[in-house]
Amino acid sequence: MKTLSILLLLSLSLTAQTVEQTISYSIEHNYQLEILEEEKSIVDEEEKIVSLWEDPILSVGINDIQAVRPLNRNEEAMQNQYAVYTQSIPLSNKLKVASQVQEKQKGVIEKKQEALKVSIASAVRQAFIEANNASTTLMILDDYIEFLETPMALLMSLSAVEKDSVDRYIKTELLQKGYQLQRENALQRISIAKEQIELIGNLKIAHFDGGVALKHYELNTLASLLSKIDAQSPELGIAIALKEVALKGVALAKEREQADLKVTGGYYQRFDRNDYVSFAISYPLYTRGKQERQRVQALKRVNIQEITYKQTQVQLRQALKIAYHELKALHQELELLKQSREKILKLIANAKAELSVGGSLVRYYELFSQKVNNRLEQNKKALAIRLTENKMSQLLGEI
Repeated sequence: MKTLSILLLLSLSLTAQTVEQTISYSIEHNYQLEILEEEKSIVDEEEKIVSLWEDPILSVGINDIQAVRPLNRNEEAMQNQYAVYTQSIPLSNKLKVASQVQEKQKGVIEKKQEALKVSIASAVRQAFIEANNASTTLMILDDYIEFLETPMALLMSLSAVEKDSVDRYIKTELLQKGYQLQRENALQRISIAKEQIELIGNLKIAHFDGGVALKHYELNTLASLLSKIDAQSPELGIAIALKEVALKGVALAKEREQADLKVTGGYYQRFDRNDYVSFAISYPLYTRGKQERQRVQALKRVNIQEITYKQTQVQLRQALKIAYHELKALHQELELLKQSREKILKLIANAKAELSVGGSLVRYYELFSQKVNNRLEQNKKALAIRLTENKMSQLLGEI
């Protein structure tokens, strides 16, 4: 079985992974999720423990030991040996409410698990987005670096007779080196994305299979997106769960204002005299106001959690609003770049037509550089759009 697991892990590391497969694997093998699962099992057991009565106390002893003959038990009536049993009896529902507090604590952990799963999915998607965008950058750059070989040779030939061609050759060479640096940067981005996947889910990934589909949040109304935050955000879910714990804490503090009854029964044995039984009831007097003050403190914790909920809600809603407007602006900027590309393509077509009547070949190649720069800018905008969408997905609690 162990060998099979190793072979399965090896196959996973050597094959390409889709984003859905990677998210599923990462969630299943995330260490922090395992820790939260253990914490939940602890709270689950604690829920049972706090519902139990306090353990009874059994006391055994000897009364009135004489100094002269300590082992003799017949000197007087007060000498005896005894066994006493004491049990504390709760008169309120505090044990039941304490158990309910733990149940609510378990709810907090479950909401944290949901939030962590959303964060894992978001981190995996970001790695895929970065890697795919870097691959597109590589494709654009590789095509153009290869394309530049022709104008470089042309400018090298012209530089022997034209001074301007020398300057253009130097500029083109610098441009080519700049593109080489961008290419190295793209390769590093892909490597970083692979390392991120391994960090998130303990998965070595060789290739990124497919990409992250666009969700086109800009086509939704802002009001509909904001309503989704209130309905499904795990961050808000955590705040609500913590508020429920605090409310149960108030109920528990109120139940603790009722003192426990302590019942004690004892059996006393005497030599040469009658044995006897004793019985006592103890009830503490809460005269200092300590319990009432604890309830006030619990009410303050509820108020803190209410404020925390409102703060979390405002932060999430504002973050979504900002991302929504940024997304719309990015789409507008991308559309402008597409329109610029159409103009550049027309200029390239005109320059190509002029070549037959003595047009500038250098000008023709320079327009190709503009087209490539436009493609690279479009690719950057596409990256920004996908990252913004991914951020919005996390805010909305989507896996």
